[in-house]
Amino acid sequence: MNTRRRRVGVVVAACGVGASVLASCMSAQPPAAEPPAAQPSAAAGFETWCTPTDSGLSELSGLAWTGDTGYAIGDRGSDDRLAVLDRACEVTGWIDVGVETVDVEDMAVDSAGIVWLADTGDNDGERESVTLIGVDVRSDRRTSVSLRYPDGAHDVEAFALTPTGQPVLITKVSGGASATIYSSDESVTGAADTVDLVRVGAVAATAADGSSRPITGAAVDADATVGALRTKKDLFVFDIADGDVAAAFSGAPAGVVEGPDQPQGEAVAFTDAGELLLASEADGATELPPIVFAEPN
Repeated sequence: MNTRRRRVGVVVAACGVGASVLASCMSAQPPAAEPPAAQPSAAAGFETWCTPTDSGLSELSGLAWTGDTGYAIGDRGSDDRLAVLDRACEVTGWIDVGVETVDVEDMAVDSAGIVWLADTGDNDGERESVTLIGVDVRSDRRTSVSLRYPDGAHDVEAFALTPTGQPVLITKVSGGASATIYSSDESVTGAADTVDLVRVGAVAATAADGSSRPITGAAVDADATVGALRTKKDLFVFDIADGDVAAAFSGAPAGVVEGPDQPQGEAVAFTDAGELLLASEADGATELPPIVFAEPN
């Protein structure tokens, strides 16, 4: 078993499903590339990675990290540009999305370094197809791929990619219903203009108190051996076998923990070193909330 998978998956599982905080089986360590010293966050076991200060990130909904560079984007109304972050959460540049958007909710970076934006938000339940926007930050090229549902419109805030580029979308549902997972055999890299999605499973995870809250973000680590789903309150960690992200999210999580108190937590991401980052919208506050991280021993 790979070291990162053991640390983030099995060690979290040792807490047992229903652990109230991640701190019960881990201690947070400073990230490897010497960012500013970590400060305790509101919830024990999570520490501040960095705190954004640019007001353009007040609606932060999607986050991804690769090397020393982070990418962040807001959702509807602030999703026309992509922020480039350093490890202190300072915005080092803005990249125009360059494609008309409806409601970007999440993002992922593929093996070629292309940032894929999930324009999948649908509060009104009107979109029978949604869009992935690939932003090649090196060549400044854009790729748009339409994803078509097999069974009508769905609101989606959580998106991930498999190691070979298949999209994985998890619906946002309320009232205790299970979230549905959609995917495709087709990779978004070099795909046709339209990709047909199929229903491949449902999220079985429930919170420590037995409730089922809407899924607001998804992430897969760099080795595609660990995945995470989050709600505004809960964090679910999954072991991934053979790169099958959808199957992992359909199965029992390795760990279920209560996340830190955030105004409107929607983003989750892994660093290359395996730290698990959680970020939030400001929800109208003047000061932006910190991005927090957890790293099991």
